[in-house]
This record gives sequence, structure tokens and C-alpha cells, in this order.
Amino acid sequence: MFLSSERGKRVLNFLYSWGASIVILGALFKLLHIPYANQILFVAMITESIVFFISAFEHPNKEYHWEDVFPVLKSKNPMDRPDFTGTPISTMINSTDNVEDDEIAGGINIGSAASKANAQRGGSLNIAGNLDVTEEDTKNLSESIKKLSGAAEQISKMAELTEATQKYLEQLSGMSENMERFSQVTHSLTNVSDTLLNSYKSITDNSDGISQNSRGYVHQMEQLNRNVSGLNTIYEIQLKSISSQIESIEHINSGLSRIREMYDGSVVDSSVFRNETEKMTRQLAELNQVYSRLLQAMTVNMGYQQPAQPQQQPQQPMYQQPQQPGYQQQYQQPYGYQQPQQAPYTNNPMK
Repeated sequence: MFLSSERGKRVLNFLYSWGASIVILGALFKLLHIPYANQILFVAMITESIVFFISAFEHPNKEYHWEDVFPVLKSKNPMDRPDFTGTPISTMINSTDNVEDDEIAGGINIGSAASKANAQRGGSLNIAGNLDVTEEDTKNLSESIKKLSGAAEQISKMAELTEATQKYLEQLSGMSENMERFSQVTHSLTNVSDTLLNSYKSITDNSDGISQNSRGYVHQMEQLNRNVSGLNTIYEIQLKSISSQIESIEHINSGLSRIREMYDGSVVDSSVFRNETEKMTRQLAELNQVYSRLLQAMTVNMGYQQPAQPQQQPQQPMYQQPQQPGYQQQYQQPYGYQQPQQAPYTNNPMK
């Protein structure tokens, strides 16, 4: 994978550093209340989430358990560990600090180191002789290690190829299922096409009947159009009659409104007429009293018997305020007047 390679690790390092710097910058803007701080913090948090999402695909470093190969590394006592000071191994380590872990350069002489380690441990084990490794052997060893790393990469690629093959097989199985579905759909389409063909055949066989039915349909539609046109004519006539009736009703309403106005105006005139009539009635009553007194005076002066007084005085006209319920007025006759009775003459003075 790309992320497990050296270049991928460098890219991830850049992503981690740049993402952290953007997050710190967004937090700084938010704490200092700088304009657009919310937007910058939003972008920073989105960047951080993306970085953490990508980091999930990072391939972890492989750890080698060297203590299984060199049991002395398990001991925590420093006296058990060999001292490489002043040996060719220390010289090789100092000269190959910048070399990769899978490359070895220079000569190695581990015989004296092993013998010294055995002497420090106080053991009786003694390695016979020193083991001298030449530069050519070192080169061959480095080439072998490179080939081994290449083989390991090929093996990892083979694992990826196995996964790809598995996916391809799964896709092939899915394709087979899709092909089965496609065959079913094709079969259903064939059935539908057969049904459609039979329908077309039946339509062509019944074309004569359809043409006759279409002629009858056209004839019925023509009759329907004529009926609709007649209905439209009748409707227009009715509209005209209704409009004339509406005009007549409006004329009647206007006449009724004028009559109402005249009636409203006559209410005041009728009240005035009633008042004048009552006044005239009172005046007539007073005039009758004057006439009665005049007759009495004439009879007294002529020496005849005094005529009898009228039994009942004329009643004063009773006036009652007219009631007005709505536009109707009920009038009560105010006339309570009775003509005074005159005393009959007993003797005729002309005799």
C-alpha cells in the first residue's frame, strides 16, 4: 500500500503537521475573537477530522522480537550484555549511522566480542578463533537482504492479488446472478411481446367492427353537438328573459323606494295636519260655548223661561302622542267632543 511506503509515511507526516497547525490557528482566532473566527475554526475541525480519517488507513510498523534470537537482550542486568567498545562492530555502527536498516557496509569481526562477552559472564564457553567477514561477504549479504525484501514485497503483492482475485470472483458471482436476472427479464419481455403481438392481431381482425363503431361514435357526437348548440340557444334566450326580468325588478324596487321616501316625508306632514285639526276642534268647542251663552242671554232678555243648562260640558280633546312602530303610525282619534243640548222653548213669543 502507498501509506505503508516511505513516501506514504512522509505524506502522512505532512498531513498531521499541517492539520494540527490549522486547528491551532482556528483555536487562536476563536480565543482572540478575530473576525471570521467561526468559519476558520469550522475549516480547522473539518481538516482535523479528515486527517484522523486518513490515519486509520496507516499501516502499523512491524516489530521484530530480537530477544527471541538473542536471549541476552531479555536480561535487565547490564553485566550480561556484551561490550562492543573498541571493537570493529562499534566502528561499523559509527560508520553506518546514515545507512538503511536493510543495508550493511564494512567488515565485521565478532570473534573478539563474543570471547569478551563470555569472559565477562565468567562462563567456560570459549569460541575457537575469530570469525573474519570480508567486504565482499558484506556486499553479498546486503544483496541477499535486498532480494529478501523484494521477495517480501512480492509476497505482500501476492496477498493483495489474492484479495483482488477474491473480489473478482465475488464480482463474477454477482455477474452470474445478474445474468440470471437478465435471462428472466428477457423471458418476461418475450412473453410480453407475444401478448402484444396477439393484441395487434386481434385489433387487425376487429378493425372492421372498430370502424363501424367509430362511425356510430362520430354520428352520436354530431347529434350531441347539435343538442349542445340548441341548449346554448335556449340558454341565451333564458339569459335575455332573466336580464329583462331583472331590469323590471330594479324598476319596481326604484318605485318602491320612491314610495317609501314619499311616505317618510308624509309622516311629518300628517303630524302637522293632526295638530292643526286638534287646534280647530278646540276652537269649535269654544265657539259652541259662545253660541250657548248667547242663546241663554237672548232668552233671559225676552222674559221667557230660562232654558235648561246643558247637561254635559264639552270635553276637551284628548291628544295622544302618535306611536311610530317601523314606518307605520297609528293615530287615535282625539275627538271627545259632544254637541251641547239646548233647552226647548216652552212659549213662542211670536204668538
